[in-house]
Amino acid sequence: MRITDVLLLVVEREGKDGLHGRTLLQKKLYFLSVLQKANFGFSAHYYGPYSAFVAEHLNGLVEDGIFKEVTEFFTTDSTERNALGEKRRHTYFLTDAGNRAWQVTQKKNDFHKWDRALKKINDRKIANNFNLLSIAAKVHYIVDWEGEKSVKEVCQTAKEYGWDFTEKDIKKVLSFLMKLKLVKTKEV
Repeated sequence: MRITDVLLLVVEREGKDGLHGRTLLQKKLYFLSVLQKANFGFSAHYYGPYSAFVAEHLNGLVEDGIFKEVTEFFTTDSTERNALGEKRRHTYFLTDAGNRAWQVTQKKNDFHKWDRALKKINDRKIANNFNLLSIAAKVHYIVDWEGEKSVKEVCQTAKEYGWDFTEKDIKKVLSFLMKLKLVKTKEV
């Protein structure tokens, strides 16, 4: 499927509440691209694997009126400020034009394959927690791209990328990665 179709799928499956946050969207797209063996141009970034290609198409869908983007700002002393320190959150919803585009997307030949892969991701509680999903993406990125095998090696490589998470954090995301068959053992 085209990237715009995949973005439609991910946002639509979030329902009436919309998809909360660019980081969450990027990480869901990262895992979808891994499961579907699609190249969406992900590379290491501060919040984990990031794709300018995905961001560009997301912005295009907003500009074209397919998605509505609502921005919520957090104050410096806000308890709602997220674990990554972001000052704002963008939430995405389908517009009427987006719903029409969604009807077309569902008819694509490979739609069901992508939809099943997204369901595997979304069926896990972690899929709604942008911070844990971000850690899972970082861990997978290190294991997949750097070939690290142990938790200690993953933590060391994470520091080299400027990513701050602990062995305890890795243990929180391992079952998610194992359920998706992206790591083989409990060690990593």
